[in-house]
Amino acid sequence: MAVYPASVTIDLPSEPPPWRTYKVKTPRLDISLRRSGNPEGEKVVLLHGWAVHGGMFQQLRSPLEDTFDLLVPDLRGHGETAAPWDGYELDSLADDLAGLLDSEGITDAHVIGYSWGGFVALAFAERYPERLKRLGLLCTAPRYAARWRRWGLGLMQGIWTILPPSTMQPITQHLLSGPDLPDGMGRLVEWLMAGNTRAGLAGGAKGMRKADLRPGLASLHHTTLLVTGGRDIAVQESDWRVLLAQVKGLCHHHLEDAGHGLAASHSAPLGTILRAFLLEPK
Repeated sequence: MAVYPASVTIDLPSEPPPWRTYKVKTPRLDISLRRSGNPEGEKVVLLHGWAVHGGMFQQLRSPLEDTFDLLVPDLRGHGETAAPWDGYELDSLADDLAGLLDSEGITDAHVIGYSWGGFVALAFAERYPERLKRLGLLCTAPRYAARWRRWGLGLMQGIWTILPPSTMQPITQHLLSGPDLPDGMGRLVEWLMAGNTRAGLAGGAKGMRKADLRPGLASLHHTTLLVTGGRDIAVQESDWRVLLAQVKGLCHHHLEDAGHGLAASHSAPLGTILRAFLLEPK
């Protein structure tokens, strides 16, 4: 599979129309879903990262929604989705996604996950392989190998059982740091963190700390894309290189000058990469 050139760009409108947003009742929990695009097109699920919500994909709509039916849920404990104190294990989050697809009458879909959403996408691929078409992974890994990072996530799990969600903002802004971020990143982060809950922050930290998806990687048979950033301080190269070693036929696209916030800072080349990946003949 080819590596798509980052030099190709797409002109994105500054203000796409508002998302169609509604609540989906599933047997597991009520999930807030953004939806846009071509209702007759193939279904593409976009999964956001920890401590933000599905609105983070706003700038990726234009290169995709003319062709695909985009489904962008807020994950458990985030945005407008229900926020119980339990159920943040990756298998449970994969079951949440399966329940959402069931409630929307969708048999299978492409799934693209960013950061924590990438963990969920991998878990879904391993747990529901027959329901996945293609798998996209953005700034993510199957496990955080460094003990200090897992220790830090454990600390944050405890912190947000007590402190308000607003105390997460400077940490999120730091993790999303990198070149070419939009002006007013502080306001952007504040908006992306709207709807955060203590249960979601603590549960997400616990889920990432315990996550280890390496045992199932060799069994993945889906067409898979990995996009990484050379200046990503949230996901280390030693973490994502495990995917290169164990996922058969994985296509890797590395944006050397991108940080963890590449969905905002590099939306044009990323949109090009994702569109080409999803449209490439089998």
